[in-house]
Amino acid sequence: MILPTYNGAPYLEAQLASIHAQTLRPLRVLLRDDGSSDGTAFLILALQDYYGAWLQVLPADGNVGCSANVNRLLQATTAPYVALADQDDLWLPQKLEQSMALMQRLELCHGSATPLLLHSDLELVDAQSRPLGCLYLRRQCLNPQRIAPVDLAFTNVVTGCTALLNRALLQKALPIPAESLMHDWWLALVASVFGEIALVKAPGVLYRQHGGNVLGAEGLGLSYWCQRLQCLLQNPAAGGRLREVLRQAELFQERYGKPLSALPPLLQLPRRRRWLALLLLPAEQRPQKHGPLRTIGLYWLLACMPREASAINAN
Repeated sequence: MILPTYNGAPYLEAQLASIHAQTLRPLRVLLRDDGSSDGTAFLILALQDYYGAWLQVLPADGNVGCSANVNRLLQATTAPYVALADQDDLWLPQKLEQSMALMQRLELCHGSATPLLLHSDLELVDAQSRPLGCLYLRRQCLNPQRIAPVDLAFTNVVTGCTALLNRALLQKALPIPAESLMHDWWLALVASVFGEIALVKAPGVLYRQHGGNVLGAEGLGLSYWCQRLQCLLQNPAAGGRLREVLRQAELFQERYGKPLSALPPLLQLPRRRRWLALLLLPAEQRPQKHGPLRTIGLYWLLACMPREASAINAN
């Protein structure tokens, strides 16, 4: 399994202990620190002494960012199956055993040459590991069954720190493009188009919520929607994150020759013609997000974003 770290000193030791205590322990943990400044590097040296060869550390050569750090770790491993972990979570004891059991069943059905990605929900806990009484997917109002490429193109339902990947998926997906939004999103897109995504029924990870989360479970309360509305009203033509999402779809098509969505070409049209073309799309190609408010926001952005040239056609 792989474990990227960055300023994770308060939580790393407990996370490694939870991984080492698995009912099915990974054969090794491959770790790379991304230029921490909080004592994580010194803690890693102590943990290497404690765990020995089970904990292998890649050289620290500066700060490259979260997804690039994961990309380096994935490219460095030759294991047939790779689990992803975050430094600040806790694994429940049967997390890996349950994932591997499902992986083996899927490979019996589809063959080991099929790219496969397994993931699970997460139990939310606070910084002191106290339960918050909620699961991640429910709090974020995400439907894990919506894993078709047209759905995943706009909303990722796979949380990387729960994922188990087979070698066929890594061979197809790597290297992860620098412009992709997140490594887990890119891996999910590749698995959706070329293989299978499956959900492990039982949550396997305690997802710690604290001030240093790169991505947390913010929920969809009033403050969330007020922030989203403020962004839309301040500069709707900027497109918010939608521009990056569409760029990721273009990157996918550039590499694999397979379109994820009909939207990137529509942005090349004037706004009025764009709306008409959007309405004429078959229902299965029309973009829908998780819930009506998110979908309304998506369509508002599509109406406001300026016309732009496609990177695919420009090359």
